[in-house]
Amino acid sequence: MMRLPKSVRERFRAYGRDGGRTRASRMSPRERQLVARKAAIGRWVRVRFGAPGFEVLGLPGGEIIDAGLAALAAGEESMESLLVSLAAPRLRREGVPLAHDVLPDADVRLYRLLERTDPKMAHARYLAYLRQAASFADACAGARVK
Repeated sequence: MMRLPKSVRERFRAYGRDGGRTRASRMSPRERQLVARKAAIGRWVRVRFGAPGFEVLGLPGGEIIDAGLAALAAGEESMESLLVSLAAPRLRREGVPLAHDVLPDADVRLYRLLERTDPKMAHARYLAYLRQAASFADACAGARVK
């Protein structure tokens, strides 16, 4: 890997800061908060688990949890964000970084969402997602960086 001279690295760093400030000045306070929350979650996962995301670690359901955390950080309601909100107490115990403002009534809202997409399979899919979240939480306990 080629190492750039210190003056070049400092120049890139200055451009990055200026670009970030310009981008932030165009955002609403809510948008800045959501971007900051997403960045904080990413940093926390890297420090706590040693990887940029749970999918990279190969944990069962890691891609769903990553998508749910991203959707929650963006303030979106999706199947993944509802699942993460539903499993929030258990995920917090296992070290997954979650804000305190998860989606309320996530169990009912998740079931209703699944019911709208496929009414006959809603219950089976709901239980499968719950099992996947539990399996992920079980795997998290052994994946933490000591």
